[in-house]
Amino acid sequence: MKNKLLSVLLCLISAIMLSLYVIPYSAECSDHTVGEVDDLIGGIVSYKLGQSGAGSIEEWLENGIAEGAGRTTDWYALTLSQCGYTDLSAYERSLTEYLGSNNIASATSREKYALALCAAGSGNSYITDILDGSIGEQGMMSWIYGLHVLNNGYACSGFTADSVVDTIVSMQSPDGGWALFGGYGDIDVTAMTVQSLAPYYHKNPAVDNSVDRALDFMSQKQMDNGGYQSFGTPNPESASQVLTALSALGIDFRSDDRFIKNGNDLMDGILRFRLTDGSFSHTEGGSSNETATVQAYYSFVAFRRMTEGKTPLLILDNRRQDTTPPQHTEAPAQEHTAAENTTSPQSSSSAAASQGTTAPATETSAVSASTSLKKTGTSPAKTTSTVSASGTESIITSEAVKAEEISHKGSYKPKIIIIIAGSALVLALIMLIIGKRNIKNFIFIGIIAGAGIAFVLITDISSADEYYSGSKKVKEKTVGTVTMEIRCDTVAGKSDSEHIPADGVILPPTAFDIETGDTVFDILTEAAQSYGIQVENKGSAGGAHGMVYISGINYIYEYDFGDLSGWVYHVNGITPSRSCGEYELSDGDRVEWLYTCEIGHDLNEVYEK
Repeated sequence: MKNKLLSVLLCLISAIMLSLYVIPYSAECSDHTVGEVDDLIGGIVSYKLGQSGAGSIEEWLENGIAEGAGRTTDWYALTLSQCGYTDLSAYERSLTEYLGSNNIASATSREKYALALCAAGSGNSYITDILDGSIGEQGMMSWIYGLHVLNNGYACSGFTADSVVDTIVSMQSPDGGWALFGGYGDIDVTAMTVQSLAPYYHKNPAVDNSVDRALDFMSQKQMDNGGYQSFGTPNPESASQVLTALSALGIDFRSDDRFIKNGNDLMDGILRFRLTDGSFSHTEGGSSNETATVQAYYSFVAFRRMTEGKTPLLILDNRRQDTTPPQHTEAPAQEHTAAENTTSPQSSSSAAASQGTTAPATETSAVSASTSLKKTGTSPAKTTSTVSASGTESIITSEAVKAEEISHKGSYKPKIIIIIAGSALVLALIMLIIGKRNIKNFIFIGIIAGAGIAFVLITDISSADEYYSGSKKVKEKTVGTVTMEIRCDTVAGKSDSEHIPADGVILPPTAFDIETGDTVFDILTEAAQSYGIQVENKGSAGGAHGMVYISGINYIYEYDFGDLSGWVYHVNGITPSRSCGEYELSDGDRVEWLYTCEIGHDLNEVYEK
């Protein structure tokens, strides 16, 4: 009996000791393999080859990537260069042509193009010509990308790598992160900053201290599922930036317990957004997103290079500096806004604040009664201006869109239903004539006809002319009125595009009736239909509710003016943390759609708490 008890006791002790050994190990060591990462890289490449119709990476480089130079394919070109594809001559020619025929207003974009030329093995003097006029000219990101160019062995008269490093270190927030604006760190900006400082880690004590604080910041911001969120939205891009940063420092995410939460690591956080076709979505359960896909791609390549003992992703293998001065290629003349030229290396606060053109004030400026609507459709026949008691807000209404004057076209649905019912009747008669009189045949015909009629009843198909009706939607159960305006002040005058008004006003403050449950997206859609304004959205299959993301308005798209450019919305001067399809409006709300070049920080945003 004693032996049995002793045996049981020994077994229990052994089990406890084994669990104490095994559990911490499993929490600190990921089971993701290099082979798995290779498969993920291959999946993205296969997806892009299928998307472009190319039969090989070489063909993709020669055609699709070259054609998208300067617009959509630069990160793919750079990453493929770091995968050993050295013949980027077609891409280099295309990018050089793009730079020669376009004024690149964004300092950060100029630096990104310099890196892309460097990755292509180019000797084009554009790489160095733009540095003095770009480093620090557009806030934090222009310091980061400028340092990346200097890290690849290029030089300019106004800055050295050491001086830029010192400036970046001085701009670190008290919480250990970096941001484009304000006193609190942002996960994406912090990870990108660490990438630029990585070559100096363990070589410069100030950098060591700064990066160690940033690592603590990134560890604290990691969620239990291994991923990250930015502006309140979980996304794979933030985790991809952290993975790229850790890889640049030589840190293996699989075994560093600072980046393993609740048994989940960075890869677990990123893979939550992977789709079956190999691409990645921006939101969990969403559709394929180009930014999420390319950032996942280059983060996987950055990790793969780290495991092979190679340089960080942005220390470019294909870089070339000629010992003799290259033939000078005239760089496009660059124009800088007043705000771009206010940043100096000595002032971190001015660097953070000078993010582009000054945003509209929180209070909406008065719009004169003669202001015309900037749009692609037909202008309302008559506009009047209503000024609020404060005298600071004008509401544009139109006699042409009053409810009593709206004409309703006949619906197409009765005709389609008659056609479906008639077709079913004819088919039933044919079945009778040929002797196929089994009751199941007629039930089947009835089911098909019923399904067709139901589809017609629950859908609403309209032509472009009908969609852009020029008339406001009639609402029977209004609960109030809101105003909406659409502006692109930050890029006015920076492009010769016919879609960018000289004054930046696409839609002046305009009144819209609302019903219970109407969202910001609902009213934007109504504005698009009423005033012929093109809007392109992603998410929730275009539905009004859910994770809707606006990628373009009036043919002005995200990334048109740099990696951080796109559309944001404010309600009563506040930037909500919710999608525009989730924000339900109340009577008196004031909605602004604004184009940003710095993910909102050039608009002096105040975020929803």
